Amino acid sequence: MKIEKSSFVTIDYLIRMGEQETYPPSGQPEEISFCMGWGAMPPGMEEAMIGLEQGDQKVVHLSAEQAYGEFDQELVMEVPRADFAPDLELKPGLVFETENDEGQAVYFIVQEVKDDVVIIDFNHPLAGKDLEVTLSVRQVREATPEDLAGHESQEGCSCSHCGEGGSHSH
Repeated sequence: MKIEKSSFVTIDYLIRMGEQETYPPSGQPEEISFCMGWGAMPPGMEEAMIGLEQGDQKVVHLSAEQAYGEFDQELVMEVPRADFAPDLELKPGLVFETENDEGQAVYFIVQEVKDDVVIIDFNHPLAGKDLEVTLSVRQVREATPEDLAGHESQEGCSCSHCGEGGSHSH
């Protein structure tokens, strides 16, 4: 079966950003399953996958704009240290989940910890980066109503790859 806009897909992927940096940071490919068209992957990535079949491999080059957008300095802000639990050990790189004004889950990364303020970043961790994605198609099938229902409850995110411990970063 070829990947279509309504497919449920399982792939192994490894993202390269420049010479040294990879995601996952281990440099080992990671598996992810998702429904096409629900925003789990950047549109440019999904377009490149249309027509692939189980066992196919492909390398996709995405500009920052095609991938997770340009880095937006307005999404970096200072918040009082008091906004976090006093016993919480804050350090750069930690990912937290909060809600936006519409009650949807949004994620931010701790950039810097000062005495009384914390600098946090709501940009996607891969924002502003050109990506080279190596992928291998593990499985392709038609998305079931259960697959699609899961998306409605997760605001279009099916990822298991973001952050530590199953938290999401987009």
